[in-house]
Amino acid sequence: MKKITQLIQIAKYIYFLSGPNPLKIYNNLTSFLLYYNKRKFSPEEILLYNMLSKENICKYKGNIYSNEEYLTLQKQLNPASFVQMTESKKYFYDLCEDKGIPTPKTLFHIKKISLSNPKEQIESSIKNYLNSSPDGEFIVKPSSGTQGNGIFFYSKRANEFKITSECALDLHDFTNHLSSLCSADDYLIQEKVVNHVDIDSFAPSDALQTLRIYSLIIDEDCFILFCLFKQAGHGQLVDNFNKGQNKSTLWVVDSETGQLGQGYQINENGYGYKEALSFKENICLPFWPESIELVRRTSKKFLPLRTVGWDVAITNKGPIIIEGNCFFDPASSIAHYDRENIYRQLKKQVDTHV
Repeated sequence: MKKITQLIQIAKYIYFLSGPNPLKIYNNLTSFLLYYNKRKFSPEEILLYNMLSKENICKYKGNIYSNEEYLTLQKQLNPASFVQMTESKKYFYDLCEDKGIPTPKTLFHIKKISLSNPKEQIESSIKNYLNSSPDGEFIVKPSSGTQGNGIFFYSKRANEFKITSECALDLHDFTNHLSSLCSADDYLIQEKVVNHVDIDSFAPSDALQTLRIYSLIIDEDCFILFCLFKQAGHGQLVDNFNKGQNKSTLWVVDSETGQLGQGYQINENGYGYKEALSFKENICLPFWPESIELVRRTSKKFLPLRTVGWDVAITNKGPIIIEGNCFFDPASSIAHYDRENIYRQLKKQVDTHV
């Protein structure tokens, strides 16, 4: 089904660029296959970066690298036997707690169904937790989820549970709902983290809007490669970019000052970024020195992983680490990104030390 969907999208894209001209269709299809076969760009990346266009975002395409090209370097810089440190959320949060790194408070761990942990046992443990938990708002996330998939929020008031704006569930029904999720993955229940008031003032949203800060360890020192602020799309509950599907905005952040620079959104047709988005006034993120220092400190504590994309939330009490991603997708079609030569910095470390 995915292959059929991809073929339809590719056909639409090539016709969008070529119209009914057979020669242009042939040339664009040839270029598409070159990027796909030689550079390992996925169909989604070629469409998202508008790689076949002869104008606008295309002026950067000589310096755009595919996720597969980045992944090859990341696998060499991050030993396979240690990737669980970031890729399993349960393990990640346990490590952060042991190392004194501030993260959202984990309140409950729901283990997936197994022979040693049958569904009846899971339901009993969930019910006991929910009975004793305080009222409030909480987030539920799969331990191995990506791109915000599987995440949802719920609120508890007395003996009623609400998932977003849906009707209230009683203890029995909500217990069944949570236990039904655990056929393939562990789940975590955490306290809901909210944005700093300054962030809500320029980017109001119910979603937690985070920074993505890319780090690289060179000779035991931590270097900040690039910083982005992820502004959630209208009505979204998460800030994940998700290949532009969530209508979020990526803002380049000055790593020295924390000032927001140029912003990028996906064009309405789905091909390439809108450019030159900006706020009317200069905006600097709160707790910026503390955010950078937290990433530097955390990066060193997660060795031997040498390059990580950290998701950082800035709260009223200061920055906290939300996630680490040792296999992160680059935003390499953004003009500012190339100025930092991120790919070449990673490649140099691979060639020098690995």
